[in-house]
Amino acid sequence: MGEVEFVGGDGWISDDSSFYGDEDSKQQLEQISTQCNVSQKNNLNTLIEKSKTRSKKMEQLELSHPGQGRHDSWHLFESAEEFVKRVPPLTTSIQICDWIWVHKPNLNPHGAMSAPSNEMRLMSCGQELLASSIAKRSEIKSGKVKQMVTKQLNVEAKLLEQQITDLAVEMNVLHGKWMLFPEVDAVTRVWRVIVDAVINGKLGPTAKVAPDDGTNKARLICIYTNDFRDKEDVLRVLRQLVSLGVVNPQRNIYYKTDVNTILGIYGGTASNYGLQASLYSSQKMLADAQVHQSNATASSQAGPHFKKRKISS
Repeated sequence: MGEVEFVGGDGWISDDSSFYGDEDSKQQLEQISTQCNVSQKNNLNTLIEKSKTRSKKMEQLELSHPGQGRHDSWHLFESAEEFVKRVPPLTTSIQICDWIWVHKPNLNPHGAMSAPSNEMRLMSCGQELLASSIAKRSEIKSGKVKQMVTKQLNVEAKLLEQQITDLAVEMNVLHGKWMLFPEVDAVTRVWRVIVDAVINGKLGPTAKVAPDDGTNKARLICIYTNDFRDKEDVLRVLRQLVSLGVVNPQRNIYYKTDVNTILGIYGGTASNYGLQASLYSSQKMLADAQVHQSNATASSQAGPHFKKRKISS
């Protein structure tokens, strides 16, 4: 390859040529340069202030959850696999802990707290409601006309149900849970899936599993939602459980409110008050949601309907 020849600059640009332009051009460029420097400095100061503000806000936030540091609870930055190995539901004795917990981690401002619940007062007031309802039902049952008795008992049950709901709202005891009962040989696998989903924000705020009680009975796993009145969220969690493969949509599971648990309203006692122990069933909730979706789809496909106006002659 031959030597590259460069064109000489002689005669093209002299020391006296106006490479930066004439005097007016120079002044204009210098003014623009000064403005840019000031603008860049202002922008930099703005970014620094924003960074300081952001840092202060982050200092006021911390990743936390109610069970942090407890042996029976998942710890921050612990994987689901590590937690299940540390506190295995299959072999952890009920003598060590009543439940094994996982809580969703949250970023909360220092000092910010949700409204406290009052379970003790709820229990006291709730027991009064139940006792009053039992007395009322006994009075109704003494009636002569069977049809009237049945109707009045149903009315009393509906009234009690609403009173319990109102009490739960007043005392801020709004949590409820979907209940799973995996067999002993499946509890570890199912619990690991639930733990992973909770800590990654796919389910509700918390879940718990019963430890080993010395029997081979199916273990109870509760998957909580924040508010039993929020049917959309309850349905969302149910659908996620189906998607995770831990709930068979062809088999029923049930959702129970914490208020019913606290008041001792179980399957064997609920009928004494004309109540149901659980609030929702999975099959009915999924079926109702499917019907609602089908109706919404049909309505959107049909388009707007216009009434024909009769034109009088």
